[in-house]
Amino acid sequence: MKKIVLISVMVLLVAGMAFAGQPKLVKATINPEKASIGEKVTITTEFTGKASDIQSITVTVREYPYDAPEIILENDVATDKNIWTASMKIPQDAPNEAFNLDIKAIDKNGKEIVTKEYEKNYWGKTGSVKLTVE
Repeated sequence: MKKIVLISVMVLLVAGMAFAGQPKLVKATINPEKASIGEKVTITTEFTGKASDIQSITVTVREYPYDAPEIILENDVATDKNIWTASMKIPQDAPNEAFNLDIKAIDKNGKEIVTKEYEKNYWGKTGSVKLTVE
């Protein structure tokens, strides 16, 4: 009986390790969602797992991928959660329009973290948030 229980536990542990895999995006937000030129906005992402499971997180403006600077998110070490943030001011030359800010996260193995509903995106297969500049 003990052998059966031990073997069952080992099988479950191995299966659990196999399915653990990549971290997953829990949520992505931008605050405020509508901002004026010169106003500060903060992008926040939360993932499953540990912060050490993620190598980097960047945000690209979908409408201007080559013109707008890439935004690099940093891990919030003040919490025990896998939360990454970046704050910036809306630049003076930003046009008044809605923007899609596409999130690209790379795991510790160098693979992009792809969220099911974003797998067909060219940019930001991890997630996306919308920002409106007024």
